[in-house]
Amino acid sequence: MNIDTQLLRSFVAVVETGGFARAADTLAITQPAMSQQMKRLEEMLGRPLFRREGRSLVLTAQGELLLGYARRMLELNDDLYRRFVEEEPREIVNLGMPEHFSEALLPLVIAAVHERYPNVQLVVKVGRSQPLAEQVDDGRLHLALLVGEPLEGPGTTRLQVAPLAWFGAEAGEAGAVGADVERDLPLVLFRAPCGIRQLAVAALEREAVPWRCVHESEDLSALRAAVRVNLGLTVLPNFQAYAGIRPLDGVAGLPPLPDIPVSLRRRPSWRPRSAQGLDALVVELWESFRSGPALPQPAQALAPAPVEIAAPPLGPAH
Repeated sequence: MNIDTQLLRSFVAVVETGGFARAADTLAITQPAMSQQMKRLEEMLGRPLFRREGRSLVLTAQGELLLGYARRMLELNDDLYRRFVEEEPREIVNLGMPEHFSEALLPLVIAAVHERYPNVQLVVKVGRSQPLAEQVDDGRLHLALLVGEPLEGPGTTRLQVAPLAWFGAEAGEAGAVGADVERDLPLVLFRAPCGIRQLAVAALEREAVPWRCVHESEDLSALRAAVRVNLGLTVLPNFQAYAGIRPLDGVAGLPPLPDIPVSLRRRPSWRPRSAQGLDALVVELWESFRSGPALPQPAQALAPAPVEIAAPPLGPAH
């Protein structure tokens, strides 16, 4: 037997208002219809639910038992309705984020989107900028924050640039870097195409600094691991701490580096339902993050022994 929730709703209304007439007014039905519903409910359950005491209508023992069940069933019914009918369904937004920003900026973005857009489920793809830009263009991503090229294209917004710096092992000796600059400078680089790699190589060529690539990486964690063991130097955006490596400031022989362009690319055909203004929020967070104070560098281990940059065997340049 399936009990009609409308009968239970009418039953609860009679109890809470104290009579059939007031309950009928509350539910916008006629009093005869209310009386008929209560008769039908009693027939379904095979028990009397009300009794008269003078002019008052009171519950029987069976009616008191039913009241608790009815209220719980109606609460579940109404919660189900709100979840599937009244509330707007969650909207999935696919966001691309460069690895360089994943440790410091990404948590800020996730927290802000969760607070301002409760109906948005953010799915983040962390990777390199060129593939992220392609995924926006072919429809796999709605938005992507990008470093370096490409800066042009539909839906692209230029943002504040990011500073670049040379990085070496946290335990390495800065003085040893200068000695290697006199030879072929060992570099740890992202595999091409890579905007940061292009800027680093251009800076070295402009200053006629000899160099060689001793290790190429597809992702930031592998690149950082190679630098941590003193395999060579690398170039990264200098606005956050990277575990195990440190920026090399004022090392003689290392050429200055330019800032790298940053942009936000949005799929032009994207028409968000619940995420109106989410792209502007990402821009706002980047500008605030970029203009804020530099994050502290991680604490260095106790008195590490100086480690010189290893000099791999000479091979073909570049």
